[in-house]
Amino acid sequence: MPASSISPGFIALHSHRSEVLADTLTAWLRAHPLLPLESEVVLVQSNGMAEWIKIELARQGGVCAATRVELPSRFLWRTYRQVLGSQQVPSESPLDKLPMTWRLMAVLPGCLSDPVFQPVAGFLRGDEPDRLLQLASRLADLFDQYQIYRPDWLQDWAAGRNVLRKAAGHDELGEDQLWQAELWRRVLDTLDDSQRQATRPALHARALAHLQSGQPLASPVARRVSVFGMSHMPGQLLEMLAALAAHSQVLLAVPNPCQYHWGDIMDGREWLQAERRRHAYRGEALAALPLAQMHLHAPTLLAAWGRQGRDFIRQLDAFDDLQAAQQVTQWPRLDFFDDVPGEDGTRLLAQLQRRIRDLEPSSGGAKALPLRQDDRSVTFSVAHSPVRELEVLHDQLLQWFHASPEPLSPRDVVVMVPDIEVMAPAIRAVFGQYKRADARFIPYDIADLGAQAISPLIHAVEWLLALPQQRSRMSELVELLEVPALAARFGLKDEHLPTLTRWMAGSGIRWGLSAEHRAGLGLGVCGDDNSALFGVQRMLMGYACGADPVDDDVSWGVSPYPEVGGLDAELAGSLAHLLQALIDWWQSCTQSATPVRWAERCRAMLVALFKPRDDHDRNALAALDQALNDWVRACGEAGFAEAVPLAVARSAWLEALKAPRLEQRFRAGGVTFCTLMPMRAIPFKAVCLLGMNDGDYPRRSPRADFDLMGLPGMTRPGDRSRRDDDRQLMLEALLSARQLLYVSWSGRSVRNNSEQPPSVLVSQLRDEIDLLWGKDTAQGLTTVHPLQPFSRAYFEVGSGLQTYAKEWRAAQSAPSPGAVSDREPQPVGAVSDRDGSPETSSRSQTAPTGSSFVLLPPLESANGVPVITLTQLARFLRKPVGAFFSERLQVHLQTERSELLGEELFGLGGLDLYQLLDHELQHVPAQLRAEQLPAHAARVVQQLRLAGALPLAGVGTLEAQKLSHILQTQLAAALRERAAYPQAAERILLDQVHPQVVLRDTLGGVLAGEGGQLLLSLRANDVADLQTKAPQARPDKLIDSWLQSLAAAAMGQSCQCVVVGRNAVVRVPLQDPEAARAQMQLLLATWAEGMRWPLPLPPGVALQWLKDPDNHNALADAYEGGDFKSAEKDKDPALARTYPQVDDLLATGALDRLAQAVYAPLKAWAAQAQVEALPGAAADDEGDEA
Repeated sequence: MPASSISPGFIALHSHRSEVLADTLTAWLRAHPLLPLESEVVLVQSNGMAEWIKIELARQGGVCAATRVELPSRFLWRTYRQVLGSQQVPSESPLDKLPMTWRLMAVLPGCLSDPVFQPVAGFLRGDEPDRLLQLASRLADLFDQYQIYRPDWLQDWAAGRNVLRKAAGHDELGEDQLWQAELWRRVLDTLDDSQRQATRPALHARALAHLQSGQPLASPVARRVSVFGMSHMPGQLLEMLAALAAHSQVLLAVPNPCQYHWGDIMDGREWLQAERRRHAYRGEALAALPLAQMHLHAPTLLAAWGRQGRDFIRQLDAFDDLQAAQQVTQWPRLDFFDDVPGEDGTRLLAQLQRRIRDLEPSSGGAKALPLRQDDRSVTFSVAHSPVRELEVLHDQLLQWFHASPEPLSPRDVVVMVPDIEVMAPAIRAVFGQYKRADARFIPYDIADLGAQAISPLIHAVEWLLALPQQRSRMSELVELLEVPALAARFGLKDEHLPTLTRWMAGSGIRWGLSAEHRAGLGLGVCGDDNSALFGVQRMLMGYACGADPVDDDVSWGVSPYPEVGGLDAELAGSLAHLLQALIDWWQSCTQSATPVRWAERCRAMLVALFKPRDDHDRNALAALDQALNDWVRACGEAGFAEAVPLAVARSAWLEALKAPRLEQRFRAGGVTFCTLMPMRAIPFKAVCLLGMNDGDYPRRSPRADFDLMGLPGMTRPGDRSRRDDDRQLMLEALLSARQLLYVSWSGRSVRNNSEQPPSVLVSQLRDEIDLLWGKDTAQGLTTVHPLQPFSRAYFEVGSGLQTYAKEWRAAQSAPSPGAVSDREPQPVGAVSDRDGSPETSSRSQTAPTGSSFVLLPPLESANGVPVITLTQLARFLRKPVGAFFSERLQVHLQTERSELLGEELFGLGGLDLYQLLDHELQHVPAQLRAEQLPAHAARVVQQLRLAGALPLAGVGTLEAQKLSHILQTQLAAALRERAAYPQAAERILLDQVHPQVVLRDTLGGVLAGEGGQLLLSLRANDVADLQTKAPQARPDKLIDSWLQSLAAAAMGQSCQCVVVGRNAVVRVPLQDPEAARAQMQLLLATWAEGMRWPLPLPPGVALQWLKDPDNHNALADAYEGGDFKSAEKDKDPALARTYPQVDDLLATGALDRLAQAVYAPLKAWAAQAQVEALPGAAADDEGDEA
């Protein structure tokens, strides 16, 4: 035909491969081009398919221009306007889902008094606009589905007929269903005559009649319409395309998994009887065979997964005239199911695809070709969690990208998951951990994410729209500051955030914007303390007056936070401006308003809080503004102008952001991660399916109770079903893979390693493989991966596992102790010379034999032997593994504190009480007298309250009284001890030399009196166990005092040692100088060894070992925690990381040696102590140091 002459007609092209359909369509378009100023119209169902077909058209034609790719719904509405005229058809339907929602919002409240609406009246209890919006939104969605799939019902209801049409006849609506017909009529009553004629069912009927009548069209329609890659199509669209075929050339490129007629191989076939069939039978007709025998005559996977595609193709048969189409195209055939030249048809994946294409029975058909030993075209992977699935996939991709002779590229791979929103954080964590310079870096893109997940700005807006209900924790405010557009509005940069975070935590910000904001939450009793306003006031006051106390702090209600100053002080001002903007927005949110007024408020909020820094921010703000416009316009079209609260405005605004758009990018240059979505049969060399767990896929999407399409006997061919969608998706995924199909699920419990089943669809695929190639074939294609990525199994020859994580390889291939250095770790109790060679020792010690740690060389400083202080030694004894990490490896693992997370204090216990009390005990006035204690304690408590260090409201009052009592009791006991030693003695110089370390320090605070010298220590923890028959000192709480006493005695200074703790006074006798010097050498040797490997010597476990080494349960309780007992490993992150369980610690074989050397002397020293319980002391560990 001539280039400008396009013959009308209905042409359906069928193939099992999307590339063939794209090549055929492109060849046809190039051979029969439109006029230069005309545009091709291509209909697709997803943005991924839109992007792919554009690339294919450009690849073959050199450029993709003058081509309009659009969604079917928009095309249908535009066609109605072209056929009937723009004056009769508005630019948008008055009953689209969004305006329908707001019409229902206006109509529903007036319906609830009618007895007909009793079934829905119970859902709307009282005046709850947000529940009304939920119901209106669900009903709008349901009526939208009725307009597409059941327009005949709506026409009957509009005419007053309360019936449901079905295949044969109709059913009357039940009493509990009449409300839907009545509600539809009331919605129609809100429309004028022209709008009633512009509803979708009415327009569709009129447009079809007009096209079939042969009357001239109001305006020209597209001369050619192409439909690509759609495996499902509403009846309305098919009807319109068939009617347009008299005026336009309609090309359908249909993905069809099978070249033969296969509509009779599953239930529901009685619906699909048609006068003609496009495709021939393969042998005998199957319609008369029982479905129970169908597996003997058809591929099981096609029968199990292909219902949706089957329905569509049989619907299409009613409009598809093969002979007429061949006359238009002059092509001898329109079905393209040929083998691909050069493809290896013996591979498992190719055989599965070919058997589906050829309708080859799973049982009794042609025998499957034997598989090669190295055939991995279909593989299964079992892991313990989604993160492990991704880690395993990352290693698998690297292998594919480096395989020979034809390595894949990242662009060749798609990874599909049931819910990309859930998986996205794990994807970023696993694939985003490598820099571009790393050979393991894999470029990737995540498609199908909602606007909130993509844009930090939109995520922040979502949080702001819930501000009246937010507790506004400090962590949430920090997250706000991390949003670039918000930070830019207040002049903040990335490098300012650590300082601001430290100030916010230090100034006592916990939660809430202000007292008024808390009152809005029903928590006004908490006042301003620890709110954001409280913290900002402390910062500004600290900037104004520094650390000097204000004369009347109480009148200000806060104490200064002195850290704010210098050039960074303006950050406090920026935080104050942000706080004021948040308070202003919160105040504007408390009053209901009309949609127009809400739009004004929201735009003002966007201007006040955000300043775009790049195109991403500008696009996000534009999308937010457009969503506001869409909402306001929908309300205007619906005539809704009622005042609504923020909850309704929030839902409406955010819902408008979710409208699907073809402009969203699907593919870039890397591995594509996306959600399993219908009609996205894009071919990739490797298709990976992750998260295919039982219960997660097929996905559950239960119908609403009032969805009449779900009633028995009301289902029709072409109806959408989420579970049928997911089965069709599985079929499309299998057919879209060109070289590799990779299926993964979390098949082992992360708790006990028990097996967990995969999706039933995966089981069906595995059963099909076993049926065709023999039992356990699928198991042979399955790899079960260990729980941890650093498992030794990855590095064992013959395990079948592999990893590219070189960090774990280095750790697992490390030699046993002693292999790195020719010098063994210095055993505790041995004395060595400076070159490390051991000398004789009275105590026989052995090196650890049960561990696999690398023994580092002895620690050396720039000047040779390292020099440490008594504080360092004490810190090491309390946390030897933590000291090894921080001092030797320079790795600092910190325990996360609750105040940094913005959590409220509900009581002073544990570390909170210890730190407050310890600070005050270290700053006791030197001239304090006993009669001044009540006033001093009251002043301390008041300062703590003004600094936000106490719990709120009544709890804070009780805790303040408790703290005052403890402080006065301890200080009174200390003053009594000090009275016998009224003078300050000279500082004691400490100098202890060991071949591998030197202790050099000064010991201050020594008191002198008639009884000699006194080492008086104030401890903020319980130093004695008062539960026993006779009170006993607690050795683990006296480590510092023991070291001070040892160090003084080793220097020849005899000092009495008195420790005033929170619950008792402990008096310990003098130590022997010779024994003290020997013990100091042992401790220094232990420190030197502890700098070579992480010593398994937690104090609590060591003392329990000395008490009863055979009681494993007691050791486990001490280390891992038990009923009413905290876990020792929780006090030191490095310890928990190195020795996760007590058995790991015991396996080193070093605990007994180290406990005997270090803690046996400490325990013996503490046993000599005299213990005097303090008045009112509680025998617990509540305030002990963590």
